[in-house]
Amino acid sequence: MAAITLAEAKTYLRVDGSTEDELITRMISSSVATVENILRQPISSFNPLPDDIHTAILYTIAYLYEYRETADFDAMLKFLRAILAPYRKEAF
Repeated sequence: MAAITLAEAKTYLRVDGSTEDELITRMISSSVATVENILRQPISSFNPLPDDIHTAILYTIAYLYEYRETADFDAMLKFLRAILAPYRKEAF
């Protein structure tokens, strides 16, 4: 099962219709990869997925969607590291 479904992401983003489905799907993949890189472990290693990690993925999707032209990735990553610090491994 995916950490975040397209339907869940669209509900979170308040997006109706299917015009941006491909874009949002790519943002889900990018967000999961970003969170996994910060965690230094795959999302699949968590069962169940902690709410903090789930929220971090949704936050990342929303950030990428909202600020797709002007994103401050350093600020986004600092915020994610703060949220995900308790779950982060020392190394891969």
